[in-house]
This record gives sequence, structure tokens and C-alpha cells, in this order.
Amino acid sequence: MTLLDFAAVARLRDKPVDWRYKGMPPDVSTVDDLVGRRVPVDGFTSPVAALVGPALYGNLDRYADFCTRHGLDFAPHLKTTMAPQLAAEQARRGAWAFTVANVAQARVLRAFGARRIIIAHEVVDPASIAWLAAEQEHAEIYCWVDSPSTVDLLARYRIPVFVELGAPGGRTGARSRDAAADLVRAVHAAPGLRLAGVAGYEGTVGATRSPADLDTVRGFLRDLVAFADSVGAPAVTAGGSAYPDLVAEELAGFAGQRILRSGAYVAHDHVHYAHLSPLPLEPALRVWATVVSTPEPGLALANLGKRDVSFDLDLPVPLGVPDSVCVTALNDQHAFLHDPTGTLRVGDWVAFGISHPCTMFDRWAALPLVDGQDRVTDLIRTYF
Repeated sequence: MTLLDFAAVARLRDKPVDWRYKGMPPDVSTVDDLVGRRVPVDGFTSPVAALVGPALYGNLDRYADFCTRHGLDFAPHLKTTMAPQLAAEQARRGAWAFTVANVAQARVLRAFGARRIIIAHEVVDPASIAWLAAEQEHAEIYCWVDSPSTVDLLARYRIPVFVELGAPGGRTGARSRDAAADLVRAVHAAPGLRLAGVAGYEGTVGATRSPADLDTVRGFLRDLVAFADSVGAPAVTAGGSAYPDLVAEELAGFAGQRILRSGAYVAHDHVHYAHLSPLPLEPALRVWATVVSTPEPGLALANLGKRDVSFDLDLPVPLGVPDSVCVTALNDQHAFLHDPTGTLRVGDWVAFGISHPCTMFDRWAALPLVDGQDRVTDLIRTYF
């Protein structure tokens, strides 16, 4: 089965480049007009975000190789990027399916011909359920269930589901193996539903690579596998970008299908996942901005703000400047930079690394893809 319509993705290159895309040079109208220009100095307006091709493709290759070596089917989580062009690269590298967070994201992928999608979430509103049921004629689209109420809402539709096992205090998911086992029985009894497997997300039970957190994550994954074995599930799925090594190790003994769902790995980052990921990934996202004011000694302001860069976990990190220069705060459109030696001047371009790519891509409808010399090779579009 062809996972994605590659021709539909390729047609994105023909779409115009205009005022709708921030950071783009005002004198361009096509992707070909952009190719060869150097970010940010060849006409780009500030701020502008870019994807670094060598790092991006290296991350894609490393993860594909990781999954192959560990016998994992890969269903990369597209909620991070919502970029069909990057989904196509993942499909070319052997992705088994795509993961999304909701029906809106699934509809984007279906518009580009995606044939197998996991909605890693419960689907309960009537319109979403109706769409999900109707799409089963054209694609395999799964969702999760974690309560009898969810099963009841879906019961009369022909939908494959994963029973989700959670953890006390965590996000969704049945709070015990007994409760999850009851759900498996309810799914088997429902006239339309089919048990596709069991699911869990270990990222909410750990936050660091400390021995205690690693033990907690391992314990959750072992419970997930034991539960899957106990109910005869055909598949088990887990995994984000923080603990793929533990997922591979703990799921190795499961006899059925094993599915990994990492997403943030594509772009990685300079802070959060840089400290968590066990794989040799490289940060592939940069945001360029200009210094617009140095109103007092030790302070510089760049026109980079909360509308341009992720800040939910960590502030952006200035690159290529003295270590003493750092971002201390963000406003909607400004970054406050502590600059004790007065290095920065009005008009200077400053590159910033980011933390947590999952809250970064949604701020940019288009990102130039650049080579190792910051020259544009393509334009990556996102659909949030």
C-alpha cells in the first residue's frame, strides 16, 4: 500500500509565495524565486524561521535506521510539524502509518492521500465520529478509547480502536489494567468496533534521564506490554522522542506488532530534547531576527516574540554570540537579550535555537529549507 500521494505533495512546490508567509522576501512569488537565496541576508524580512536540511535529513535517517534495527513499525507523530512534505520523507523511509492528535489533523493528511492514520486520542464529538466512520471506506484510520463512555459513543460504527492504558495523574488512558481489560471486553462486545491493539504514552510519566525517571518509564512500559499480552492484543504502541530506547527495549518481548510514534525528533532542538533524546540527533530549526533597539547598557531587543518561537518549556537560545548573551524574556513581538559586553548592534541579525519543536511549527505557515551554507533548496509548508 502506498502510504501517501507523493504527486499531491510535490504540487505544493507550485503554490505561490506571497504576503501570507512571514519572513519571505517581498520580491518573490514562487519557490523557484527563493532557491539559492541565503537566509537571512538575501532579502528575507525579520523574523524568519528556517529548517537546516543536513540536520533534518540526518534525523530522519537515524530514526528510520533505529526502527529497522529494533523491529519497530514506525508511525511518526505529525502533530509536531503538520508538514506533508516531511511526511513524504518519512514515508519514503519506511513509515508504516502516520500519527495525529485529532480529526482536524487527520483530515489534512487525508487531503494528501494518507492511507493509514492513528489518531492518538479519543474521538467523541458527533461530527468527528461521523467523519472517522465514513473515511474507513478509503483508509485505515484508528482512534483510542479509554472509558466505557467512549466505547458507547463509537459502538455502532465500524472503527478499529486501540485501548489506551494511562497512569494516575497523567493524561488520558484507563487508570488500571483491570479497567483497561474491561474496555477490551466492551470493544469485543460492540457491534462495530475492532480491537487493533493497546496503546500508551510514556512521556508523561518521566521528565528527565535520571535513574528514578527511567525506572518509572520502564515500569509503565512493562505494564503496557503485560496488559497487551494478557488480553491477546494484536499490536502495542508507545513512544515519543524522549525515551525511544526504552520503548524498543521493553516492547522487544511482545510477540505481536510493535509501533513507535515519535514526532519531535524530526527537528529536535537545542534544549529540551537535546537533554532527553538518547539518539545522536541534531537541531534542525533556527529562527533569525534583527536587533531593533539597544536602549540601555546591557540590554538589546530583537523583533522575535511569542508569536514566532516556542517558549512553553524554555526560552530561545542565541547562537553564534558570546555565551554571556541570553534571552531573559519574550513579549508578543520582542525578545529581551541580556548583553553585558555590548556585543549587539541595531540591525544585527541573530540566530536563535529553540526548545520544544511541537509548539514551534504552528507559528510558521512556511519555512525555507536550507543547505549547509544557509542557501534555500525548498520551502516547507505547514497546515495547522
